Amino acid sequence: MTDASVVSFRPMEPSALPVLATPQQPGVPLTAWVRANAELVREQLHQYGAVLFREFDEGADAVRPVVEAVGGDGALSYQDGATPRSELDDGVYSSTEYPADQTIEMHNEACYSWSWPRVLGFSCALPAQSGGQTPLADSRKVLRRLPADLLARLERHGVRYVRNYTPGVGISWQEALGCDESGLDAYAERTRVRLERIADDHLRTEALRPAVVRHPDTGEWVWFNQATSFHLSTIGDELAAELLGQVGRDRVPKTSRTGDGSDFTHSELDAIRAAFAAETTSFDWQLGDVLVVDNLLAAHGRAPFTGKREIRVAMAGAADWHQVETRPTAAALAQDGTTTHIQGDRR
Repeated sequence: MTDASVVSFRPMEPSALPVLATPQQPGVPLTAWVRANAELVREQLHQYGAVLFREFDEGADAVRPVVEAVGGDGALSYQDGATPRSELDDGVYSSTEYPADQTIEMHNEACYSWSWPRVLGFSCALPAQSGGQTPLADSRKVLRRLPADLLARLERHGVRYVRNYTPGVGISWQEALGCDESGLDAYAERTRVRLERIADDHLRTEALRPAVVRHPDTGEWVWFNQATSFHLSTIGDELAAELLGQVGRDRVPKTSRTGDGSDFTHSELDAIRAAFAAETTSFDWQLGDVLVVDNLLAAHGRAPFTGKREIRVAMAGAADWHQVETRPTAAALAQDGTTTHIQGDRR
């Protein structure tokens, strides 16, 4: 039962994102069907940005083989992590382990890093009692909603991601970078980041990345960055002020700036968030759902929830910034005052 016709696709109401895929008869094997029809799934992803498989018997356990079939390679490990997760199985992780009352802003996975997945898979092993949706937004439409002056500036300069690693604040640099002291220079070279030893207890990395990418298959330009979700303001004004009071501006665990090093203004951050809000759609998780997302075409987030919730995550389709056309280009970034190719600058 791997014939394409045994699964139907229909847009979810009131929005087309994600497109809903359901079996037309009992017993359709999701993993085998996707492996046999991976190109059809990719076509649906290119049109809609995300596909939600629902009512298949395999349920949440199918997330890794499904995402591998669509991504065309093995599941990726969670590297260069900026949020806490747990590995549940080989290549399968928990969703971000933030408190249930917090919102996770819309973002494209790992675009602050040098390499990132093209395909994401989410599956529902336990839906929340209430809330806990994984909202989605079409990155093509978000791009078109941005103010022209802000877009032009970020297309010229990119986004700068700053991370400060200090004891007791956020995740450790060993966990995030996946190395020990002897591996820091190799990490900086491999990931094209500037790395500074500010003090014995303070390590800082700065990564300069493009803000806009052309999708390699569809040819469409998309908004692909974490300017808002990486920014200190993502935790809310009250918590941000409290954190600044505790650690100071130079030790904030992570934040974003424009590529030329200047701070985002409140109005710029508000404009980006407004563009996401205008394009964000949502659905309630059902037990056994498997959601496949094109990481370039659709951003995702998380709504607050009550009760227990288990959403599993897998990633595939490894890519890096040299493999895609970007604004600014890799050459333009290399000419910037802080280039992505600086070796480990430890002191």
